[in-house]
Amino acid sequence: MIAPSRHQLFIEQKPATDFERLEDIGANAIAAARHALARCGALDGDIAYALRREIADLRKIAEEGSALTKDARDSLHSLVLALKGRADADTATAIGPALEALIECITASERVADLLAAERHIGRCRGIA
Repeated sequence: MIAPSRHQLFIEQKPATDFERLEDIGANAIAAARHALARCGALDGDIAYALRREIADLRKIAEEGSALTKDARDSLHSLVLALKGRADADTATAIGPALEALIECITASERVADLLAAERHIGRCRGIA
């Protein structure tokens, strides 16, 4: 009688590069915009009223999924600066989570923009585009 042979196959998966994860990073930016909008709901009435234009811009970004545009990044930066300007010991518990979500959104959006800009530049250098 012949003993059955045993074979084991190990497949090594390399972690995906940021460029391979471009869509995921973009989706993370959009999700972070929605998260930031939800966190802005915890702002007190005076702050929310003072920042109503910036929060309306954030709402539009979250609803349209447009967190990857330059205009969206500019609006998000404006809201971050406005929130930082109003942050103090009394407002930190509401403003902190909103700022974290906004920064996450901006970071992901800028990473997508950087990757796409690099791709365009490399294409031009290679005579592709």
